[in-house]
Amino acid sequence: MLKKIFNILYKDLKIDLSLKHLFLSVALYLVSAIYIIYVAFDFNEIYESDIWISLFWIVILFVSITSISKSFFHESHNRNYYYFYLFSPSELIIAKLIYNFIFLLILFFIAILFYSLLLGNLFLSKNFFLLLFLGAFSISNCLTLISAISFQVKRNSVIIGILSFPVIIPILKILIDISKVSHINSSWNVIENDFYILILINIIAVSLSYILFNYLWKN
Repeated sequence: MLKKIFNILYKDLKIDLSLKHLFLSVALYLVSAIYIIYVAFDFNEIYESDIWISLFWIVILFVSITSISKSFFHESHNRNYYYFYLFSPSELIIAKLIYNFIFLLILFFIAILFYSLLLGNLFLSKNFFLLLFLGAFSISNCLTLISAISFQVKRNSVIIGILSFPVIIPILKILIDISKVSHINSSWNVIENDFYILILINIIAVSLSYILFNYLWKN
């Protein structure tokens, strides 16, 4: 099973490397969004924790939807028939979850690098970087499931937009709330409930992906 998952990861990496414009377009979108924030806001205004953190996660929201939405788009129907005999649905969805998490994590660190370069890094801390990992994991899990569902629909870009925001916005709200208190080293009791809710959302998202993808793949 692990070998097959690795083969799927390698296949996705080769496809993305052959289609460099996809990654470059997402990276350009990310850099452009951060630069617009830089020229649109006064530096003294944005250099406050609430504004700095909120704008960062809003940028992350739209970049995540743009990048993960392509997760199943380059899979042709003929290729799907071929995969159907080589891999099980569980192997495919686990590989997609892992790949999207790594892909999103790379984008997150590009975002924080450029964001800090233009807007300062006063609020970066060990806790914040740990939160980036948790945020990438949470967002990639939910968007991978939504991307798999929308792949079965003709106008899938519209479905992704409709399904993504109701699911991602609560996650984003929790990430923003945790971020606001993490940089001042607040007590664990302050963020404990939000942290457990985020973990619960991840468990539900991964479980649904694992269970539902079997039916989505067969159809």
